[in-house]
Amino acid sequence: MLCRLRYLCLAWSLLISCLAAEVGALEEGARREQVREAMWLGMDYMIRSALDPGNFEEYASDYLFFFADVVRLPDPWIQGEARRVGRELGDKYLSEYFTLDSADEVVDAASALYSLEQLGMDVQLPMIMLREAAGLFGEADYLGFDPSFGEAPNLDEFIDLVIGFHFSDRIDLGRDLGVTYAEVLHYLPSVVYSSFEDDDSDRFIDQNNLVTHLFYTLSGYASWNIDAALLPRETAYIRRHMDLALSWVDPETLAEYIDSLKLTGEDESNSDIAHGVDLLLAIQKADGRWEPLCPEDEYDRYHATWCVMDALRDYVLDGPDAMPDPRTEALLRRWAAQLALGRPMSDGLRIAPDRSIDQAWAEAIAAY
Repeated sequence: MLCRLRYLCLAWSLLISCLAAEVGALEEGARREQVREAMWLGMDYMIRSALDPGNFEEYASDYLFFFADVVRLPDPWIQGEARRVGRELGDKYLSEYFTLDSADEVVDAASALYSLEQLGMDVQLPMIMLREAAGLFGEADYLGFDPSFGEAPNLDEFIDLVIGFHFSDRIDLGRDLGVTYAEVLHYLPSVVYSSFEDDDSDRFIDQNNLVTHLFYTLSGYASWNIDAALLPRETAYIRRHMDLALSWVDPETLAEYIDSLKLTGEDESNSDIAHGVDLLLAIQKADGRWEPLCPEDEYDRYHATWCVMDALRDYVLDGPDAMPDPRTEALLRRWAAQLALGRPMSDGLRIAPDRSIDQAWAEAIAAY
């Protein structure tokens, strides 16, 4: 009788396990479908936003990079629409908005042409024009300040430099500009991250943008994983403020936090990520967009939508060893080791107009 009872208990336990697995599979399937529908709605909104002539004139390079970003997704409809609309707008950009009359326009064009390459467009001639124009301006023009006089960027300017020089490096334009991404990181040790409680909301938002865009650019915008150990201060910052992001429910901030953690290899087994994804799915507007509580312009709407779409997608990335720039990786490893020993972060590659980039790189690599 006792053996029979044990047998029945075992059979019941197996039945419960099978039912739980089946329910779990159904729930996972429903979740995937919910995410897919949200992504489709978001994509539809982004297309409508980008095709608005006034929006595209104002934010052309941003829209082009969005389509270059999502063309990598495995969803056939999103992939096809990204290629179709991205190329249509790429032709419009080249015929109407491709100008190289200032250092800012050169850096902006680097981002746009990189995006068009990813969309499969022929940009060989515009690239030649870009390289010729790049040499017409000096380091101070590209940086917005003169490092030879000891000048340095503020936080907002530093964010723009991190993003801009990432793209110039991706198309190997750093030598022509006289400044590279690794050299721009020279200013990272001077950044002190404060808590939201200790500072005003504007600085908090700037800090969020810098932290998350370090994850973005150092992963090649989801081209390879970034080892969280290489960004210990930034990883700690996101974890420290995740509860605030979850309670604040600003879609851009929350999505960028989730996306940054995913770029280090985390997934929805992290309860904060799972909870964040639930919140993002719940606050999508009927027309497909996400937006902050009080959007000021179309940028606030399309950028929040783009950020959430990145946070919702599943990543299949190359490993951290795919980071293409050994100078940047060496800097990050040195700083991480110094922080682990309780030491301050030392200077990076100093931007020195009186020496060539080749010389600076050779000195830096020898020092490491």
